[in-house]
Amino acid sequence: MDKRILVRLVISLIFILNISSGKAQKLVDFVNVFWGTSGDHGQMDPSATLPFGMIKPGPDTKPGNHGGYNYLSQQLKGFSHNRFSGVGCQGTGGNLQILPFLGKVPASMASMDKTTEKAEPGYYAVKLNSAISAELTASNQTAYHRYLFPENATAGFRIDAGSSFTPVYQSELRVLNQQEMMAVVSAKNVCDFGRYTQYYHIWCSRPLKAMDTSLQKGIFLFETKGNTLVEIRVTVSAISLEDARNTWQKTARATTFNQQRSKASQAWETMLSRVTLEGETERKQLFYSHLYQCLLNPVKIENAQKQFRATDGSVQTAKDFTMYAGWSMWDNYRNKFPLFTLLYPELCRDIAKSLEQLYTYGKSNWSGYYEPVPTVRTEHSLITLLDFYQKGIRNFNLEKVYGTEMATLSDRNPQSDDGKLEMYYDYWALGQMAGLLGKKADSILLMDKANGYQKLWTDKFRNIDATFDIMHHDGLYEGTRWQYRWFVPFDMAGLQKLAGGADSLVNQLSFFFDYNLYNHGNQPDIHAPFLFNVLGRPWLTQKWVYKILTQPMVQQYGTHDKWKVPFTGRIYRPDPEAFIPEMDNDDGTMSAWFVLASMGLYPDCVGRPVYQICTPIFDKVTLHLQGGKRLEILSENSGEDHFYIKNASLNGKSYEKSFLYHTDLIKGGTLKFALSNKIP
Repeated sequence: MDKRILVRLVISLIFILNISSGKAQKLVDFVNVFWGTSGDHGQMDPSATLPFGMIKPGPDTKPGNHGGYNYLSQQLKGFSHNRFSGVGCQGTGGNLQILPFLGKVPASMASMDKTTEKAEPGYYAVKLNSAISAELTASNQTAYHRYLFPENATAGFRIDAGSSFTPVYQSELRVLNQQEMMAVVSAKNVCDFGRYTQYYHIWCSRPLKAMDTSLQKGIFLFETKGNTLVEIRVTVSAISLEDARNTWQKTARATTFNQQRSKASQAWETMLSRVTLEGETERKQLFYSHLYQCLLNPVKIENAQKQFRATDGSVQTAKDFTMYAGWSMWDNYRNKFPLFTLLYPELCRDIAKSLEQLYTYGKSNWSGYYEPVPTVRTEHSLITLLDFYQKGIRNFNLEKVYGTEMATLSDRNPQSDDGKLEMYYDYWALGQMAGLLGKKADSILLMDKANGYQKLWTDKFRNIDATFDIMHHDGLYEGTRWQYRWFVPFDMAGLQKLAGGADSLVNQLSFFFDYNLYNHGNQPDIHAPFLFNVLGRPWLTQKWVYKILTQPMVQQYGTHDKWKVPFTGRIYRPDPEAFIPEMDNDDGTMSAWFVLASMGLYPDCVGRPVYQICTPIFDKVTLHLQGGKRLEILSENSGEDHFYIKNASLNGKSYEKSFLYHTDLIKGGTLKFALSNKIP
């Protein structure tokens, strides 16, 4: 048996044994942070971090992936302190890499004993070179390193401030004394757009002898007597070196490693406990592992002064909110932030105010040049803010957002057809904002602009031909015409007319799924299974969503090409290869799809406070809502082939609609489904 497969099986077995042991069950025990970290299957990482943690210490391997780590790799380059889970190009982050070594000559790499590697939310550990035990945990801004070195040895650390997954603008390492250092790192963001700058304070529990230092790297030695435990604390700031040092003194200096590990675990337990489940163990593992992935970004910017660096480079104060930064909006607007409105509305108020700051100090569609943390893209933020507003999150200045978007209306001129479809969705969202603000003339103008999709769809998407199955045809971004033709979520009634009626569109959508033209490996069509609901065929939504969640599927497409040999298997799997090949998680977007759909809900048109209903994969889902309310979602007569909803009731009354309003959900109560293996 291949050694890599054996290691994978051993770790999976250990995980299952831990889950099934007799100890008191915690939700964090269901999370496997190694899922989605193998090769090009998710591009995730096992870094130790808090929910929305600003610092994310984790292993960088050779070879790595977009988050620095590849589960199949056994060579460690070091432990770096930031990364962005599951995003494109070469990712971003990988800064301030620390590698422990034995001897007087620094190593460039360490071998990892994969049988000792373990991780859980907020914690990572591995043994290096069969001699050094390494552990990581974190608070919001401080990484806690703990290393156990063998006795009677010379040992040291290689600290590289110039490490990065993307090109570095500037890096500098300063030695203050034998136990303290500082570093500044400024590097490009994802796909080499923009720039972020971070400031670090580094403290070591043992005096170090500097053997070699430069502006970017330092080599530090010490001698061990008995088994020597050495701790390093790395504290990050988005403001200044002074702020980093002050934060370490006030929040991390007196906290032990074990204390912080316990705090991190409890922080994750608190976040995950917004949902409790009854059902199959493997499905619980998938659910909580994916919910965990949704809660990594954006990151929370904290310091004593509540200061943050704005996108114009100025330092501002967050007077009435907690600042968040680090965005991947092009993906996340589709489902992750709508998930937050349901489970974490109190966070959405701070996220909304943070997005408002982009409009106040200067917003670009990609990363700007004064980002405080690694970030990706911010287009379609207005759709997220509209969705927040429609769901009662109204602590931000909608007028300011609207005015800024309107001021740049004439700048919108995408050349590709997919970009045009997205533009029409933005126009629709702006039109909705105009209506909410009482700007009737603007609303009419914008809705007319949104309806411009009709000519494009008629010209390019209505008449299906052989070109519809060609990836990137005519400049399409990572998709086919088949996959993009459904992207008019705001006007399905209009789309039906253009397609020749509901029956015609249903037939086309059925053909799309029956002949494996759907691609769950990318985002453009991930709302498509729920459109059967909108078209009056809810049993087809139930069938296809349940299959995507739990059954083998044939998938024919990667990110850029149609494969010669299709992939056949489950899309979501409890394995380090958690997704189909080339399927990035895109900062939790694909995880959010799983979490929402597995509960029986999905927002097909973000900006409308509506969720489409599908079949839950659990016997009972309990959402613990604000104000002590609870929503219970019950599935009766569930089974492997029982995915059709025979009938439903809401709070004891028959419910015949295939959708639910947000206001109905947040009231709490009981939503009950009677399931069958036959179409109702």
